[in-house]
Amino acid sequence: MKIKIYVFGSFFLLFSLMVTACDSSQKEDVNEYFIRLHKEITSFADKKDKISHAYFTKALDSLHRRELFKYKNSGDEKYKLSSKYIEIYYYSSIDPNTFIRQLPTVYELLKLNNNRYDYITIFCNFNLAYQFEHNSPELAMQFLDSAIETEKKSEKDYELPHMYHLKGRLYYNKKDYKKAMEYFDLALKTYKKDDFLYISSMHNNFGLCYEKMKRPDLAIREANIALDILNKIQEKNYAHDYFLFVVKGDLGYYQYTVKNYPAAQVLLTETLDFYKAKQEIGRDLAKCLRRLFDLYKETGNTEKMTELIDFIYTIEPQFKSIADKIEVNEIIQSYYAYTSNPKLKEFCYKLMKLHRDQDEQDKKNFADVSDVLNKHVIGSINQKHDFEIKSQKNRNKLLFVSIFALTSIFCIIFITVRNRNRKAKELAAKEKVILEKTKKILEQNIRFQDDKITNLHLNLNLKIETEKTFLEQIKKIKKSKNTNVEETVSDLFFKINNLIQIDKRNFELINESTVENKQFVHNLSEKFPALTKHELKFCVYYKLGLSSKEISVLENITEGSARVYKNRIKTKMNIGKESDLNDYLKDIKKMG
Repeated sequence: MKIKIYVFGSFFLLFSLMVTACDSSQKEDVNEYFIRLHKEITSFADKKDKISHAYFTKALDSLHRRELFKYKNSGDEKYKLSSKYIEIYYYSSIDPNTFIRQLPTVYELLKLNNNRYDYITIFCNFNLAYQFEHNSPELAMQFLDSAIETEKKSEKDYELPHMYHLKGRLYYNKKDYKKAMEYFDLALKTYKKDDFLYISSMHNNFGLCYEKMKRPDLAIREANIALDILNKIQEKNYAHDYFLFVVKGDLGYYQYTVKNYPAAQVLLTETLDFYKAKQEIGRDLAKCLRRLFDLYKETGNTEKMTELIDFIYTIEPQFKSIADKIEVNEIIQSYYAYTSNPKLKEFCYKLMKLHRDQDEQDKKNFADVSDVLNKHVIGSINQKHDFEIKSQKNRNKLLFVSIFALTSIFCIIFITVRNRNRKAKELAAKEKVILEKTKKILEQNIRFQDDKITNLHLNLNLKIETEKTFLEQIKKIKKSKNTNVEETVSDLFFKINNLIQIDKRNFELINESTVENKQFVHNLSEKFPALTKHELKFCVYYKLGLSSKEISVLENITEGSARVYKNRIKTKMNIGKESDLNDYLKDIKKMG
């Protein structure tokens, strides 16, 4: 994602910030002087593959001595600022602790400038935003917004797209990919038409966002656009060549995600060969090695996997960053785990040590940064010069902004938590009222259902008595010789009608709970699939609390047959003959 114009770690220096017209021609001339100095320094970036680190450092030393000499001879403050400006580049060229080394110099430069020259103000704020990108994204956003605001106040927007680019990256790191794409698009529209490197970078950034958004097809499209732009550049420098293979590596990964393994292997192998040839041993190489290893592992190419591991063995000591060492050693660990190599345990211990070293380094860096900032603050307070006291106040304002931001966040969290707790209590109180009302309604329903069941029992008993009377009447007719046929038939018809009415009332009572019974039967059949439909029907009767005698009347069977059904159901449910089937079925209903 980052454009690799190497000034040996000076990543923010790619985005030099031009100042616009000032109130006086003198200020504008000074701003132009800083811009020329920046171009003079960054001109070495194009020769990165042709010069050594020592040569670059020597060139910086020469420029630094030149600016100090001008300051001593003229006393002009701009040369003091320019010499301090060069020191930032020098520290960035002697990595790996760029962040710690640059902080005091950047703060001092910001203090010395005291908002006099827009270029330095923008440069320092942009520098701090870049350096806090991963350590404190919120603070980085504040510095960046300050730089953008200063830039927008000027009449000329030379480097504004670079700041949009960084803002897009901050949103990308927050995983807000849509917002990130908005700023990448804004940067793309703001770049000059001949800024091919940066234009291709924005398309590559689109691809990175699409990949995170699970749109590999669009990611591949954007990566190809970026490659087309880079390939059309007539006179390429090292930055163009390097970024070309960064894009190829990303495209290779996209092809891997869509399982186009042959294309992925070609692209990733080309990228690895470039890093080997240029001896670029850093984060991008570690990332390329991981992608190739995953590809070989996925395709089962053990031979290529072994070759890759052998190469990693030879270059692993050359990685300076502990994080990169962890990455490549994890690749070796994965290989040993894949091949069941007995050295796996050894590498596990090695990785554990590397992680401990990383933790120790992080703690040390944090302590060093704190010491640097504290010493810088104390030193500034003790300075007697009025100009430096004012500069200290400006830095205190920045600190106040940070504290205010943290305090505001804390207050927002506190208020949010308090409101959430209050709402939770209110919701709990409402739920309690609802539960109480629901409980009352359920109790009323239970009483109502109990009354229905009682009525069902009464109706069944009435039916039984009526049937007995009916049978007795038939017996009398058989015994009697002189019977009034019309009167007898009328009396029998009346009793039959009574039986029918009783049955109607019974069916109405049973059918009122048809939906409930269907759900009960459904749950019961799932739990006990061995039960027949007839047995499930009997379960409904038992759930209602009907006795075997009452069920025999409803089903027109003997009481003994009803008991046989009951025992058979118990056996299929495996609940024991001594268990109460009625209670068991009621418990199932509650659980359902």
